[in-house]
Amino acid sequence: MENHSINMYLAMIERDYNYYINKKLKQYNLGKHDIRVLKVINANKGLSQNDICTILKEDKITVNKSVKNLVSQGYVEKIKDCEDKRITRLYITEEGRVNRKKILNILNEANDIFVKGFSEKNKENILELLKKMSENIHKEAVRIKDEK
Repeated sequence: MENHSINMYLAMIERDYNYYINKKLKQYNLGKHDIRVLKVINANKGLSQNDICTILKEDKITVNKSVKNLVSQGYVEKIKDCEDKRITRLYITEEGRVNRKKILNILNEANDIFVKGFSEKNKENILELLKKMSENIHKEAVRIKDEK
């Protein structure tokens, strides 16, 4: 196997996935980052933006942009923390809950497209391999980030 093959296929998959998701989500005025943030807020009510950055391993600018969009679309609301007014907690709104189900259907359709024609064993294997690949590159990215 050539070394550049993995990079090439991952880039092609990402490009086409982004196109598909962005096209399908256009009616909701959301992008792929917004969806990831919305899913985390829904699963973990009352998180701060810093919490979301940690969970998603995303930078503050990307998360802030998504939160602003989610708030402006009415999917998420910000509430000041009762004990520490410097912290703003994020909660999904009723509008966010209603549209979340429709949005999850779009994501599920994309997942179904990815594994079309795969056996259950293949699906398990690919998830395991992708997880390991993600861990490998993340460790290396953190290592070189910490280099001086």
